Amino acid sequence: MISFSHLFRVSVSVAALSLIAAAAQATSIVAIKTGDDIFIGTDSKMLIEKDIPVSQCKITKMNDIYLVFSGIPALPKSSFNAYEIAEKSFAGPGTISARLDAFDKAVQGKLKKAFEKLRKTDDKLFSRWYTEDVQHRIAMQVLVAGAEKDNGTVLAMLEYRIISKKKEPVKLKAIKQNIVTKPGSVQPKILFLGMQDGINAIMKKKDFFSDFDEVRNINEWIMAEAAAEPALVSGPVDILKISPAKTEWIQHKSQCPEIEEVKETAAPVK
Repeated sequence: MISFSHLFRVSVSVAALSLIAAAAQATSIVAIKTGDDIFIGTDSKMLIEKDIPVSQCKITKMNDIYLVFSGIPALPKSSFNAYEIAEKSFAGPGTISARLDAFDKAVQGKLKKAFEKLRKTDDKLFSRWYTEDVQHRIAMQVLVAGAEKDNGTVLAMLEYRIISKKKEPVKLKAIKQNIVTKPGSVQPKILFLGMQDGINAIMKKKDFFSDFDEVRNINEWIMAEAAAEPALVSGPVDILKISPAKTEWIQHKSQCPEIEEVKETAAPVK
């Protein structure tokens, strides 16, 4: 199963598409940055051991930063757990970018070692991430967002792509993408991670950009993917909004992390 990650830059007359990454298992993630506001939406389906589906909030809070993983953030057979590494990397002081760099430094070697063990011991599972097209050969992605006192809101993605041949020892390439917008701008930048065939189809049929609404579009895009791939993607959709002054849930399940400093503006999704 191949899935895609695209960055859309929307101008007055056109939506320019730049393919920056790809591949993830059973997830659909949309991140939009308009001016200094960030909207992150995810589906709820997660496949655990033996592909058993469970409903889970995919937006994780670590210190003052919010993260969403795509790909394979944990490999129990190799004791690899990106969540544990992230918890240590993002707990300390520093800018979001600096802490993301610390996470990169801490995780890259362990991820490489985990995938090398997977390549040697479980070819069937390894083949899920190994495609002939290197641009679609993604081991893991992490989307990171938050607000900083001096830098406004920050949205970035770190991706690990397998660049070695299947029969060779695993080599990874790290790609860091910072999503930058001008404060006050009404031109959104949109990042898609995970499954996207359903989103691509609905975007060919409907104009989402002449009357752009972040929350409505995130809901429609992810639920279109859920309709196209019900075994891998499903609602409800969780949406988080990060602004310089506050962070709040637009809609969310009860499993999602609490935001103590913000009053509830919407009831949790049942």
